[in-house]
Amino acid sequence: MNICRIKYRYNQGFTLIELIVVVILIAIMAATVLPKFYSSNGFEEYTYRDELITKLRAIQLRTMQQTNNSTCQLVKVSSSTIGLLATTLNASTCEATYAGDTTTVVIDSDHSVGFSISESLLNFSFSSLGKPLGCLALNPCEITLTTTGESSIAIKINSEGYIYAL
Repeated sequence: MNICRIKYRYNQGFTLIELIVVVILIAIMAATVLPKFYSSNGFEEYTYRDELITKLRAIQLRTMQQTNNSTCQLVKVSSSTIGLLATTLNASTCEATYAGDTTTVVIDSDHSVGFSISESLLNFSFSSLGKPLGCLALNPCEITLTTTGESSIAIKINSEGYIYAL
């Protein structure tokens, strides 16, 4: 009688080397990724940049739609606020205050973020075609707005009026 013997192979599981390599990789990833979840450093700049792009495009569209000279079209830039200035009632001059929340980006006092603008401008405006005006060298011109904090992120308004993040 011929009896077949079945051989069992004991290849079930991982080797000790494989387990150690996986544990080391998980530890490296945890040491680099987990601190990002517990602090918001570096994320405020991106949030303010996105908000600023949205509001600058809204100001640009508003300027292109209101072509009469009775409204203020001036965008004022400070280290903590960028926005469209309000119009004095029954006049074509700009007030020293901002027009409102829909056209203004204000940095929260808890965040260590600031705004700066190229060519040391304090304000600029858009033409009726949406091109930036107010630079010293050229009209229309290119304007770079920088959001600084943990990292610096720039927004560019090119000479044709396209607003984009760098």
